[in-house]
Amino acid sequence: MEAGAIAHQIGFVVSGVFRFFFYDKNANEITSVFLKENEFVTNLTSFFEYLPCSGSIQAETDADIIIIDRKAWDLFCQKIPNWEKVLRQISDKFLIDKINFQRSLINQDAASTYLNFVAKYPTVIQRVPLGHIATFLGITQSSLSRIRKQLAENHFLPNDKK
Repeated sequence: MEAGAIAHQIGFVVSGVFRFFFYDKNANEITSVFLKENEFVTNLTSFFEYLPCSGSIQAETDADIIIIDRKAWDLFCQKIPNWEKVLRQISDKFLIDKINFQRSLINQDAASTYLNFVAKYPTVIQRVPLGHIATFLGITQSSLSRIRKQLAENHFLPNDKK
């Protein structure tokens, strides 16, 4: 989905990784969210409010998704008991995770934030470009490479082969 388009579908990620990204005032790409298996992918504001997307969605890997159009989504909401409650729980968890991550960016050093990212997204870390992870963490790719090297040298990374 491209910035400026209106989302008319929601995807359920069966396999693969997606990212939401936007451009800052200096035209730098900034990744704001990674979505992986068993998560929904769409621009929620655009889908529910019929507004143009402020950012883009991109598959980071080969992916299989189940596409649900607006009519089917509305039918789910009408026919499946407690569907809206489940959706609220999913959105609440997403929001809480995002707030906690933003808090970690403020309260932790970059290495600690990266380790939290590795813990939260263990299946994502090896499947997406380092540059996208760096923008998600709010650091440069060279800083991320330096952090990864230091952590690997000190055996702080999971699956460390040293």
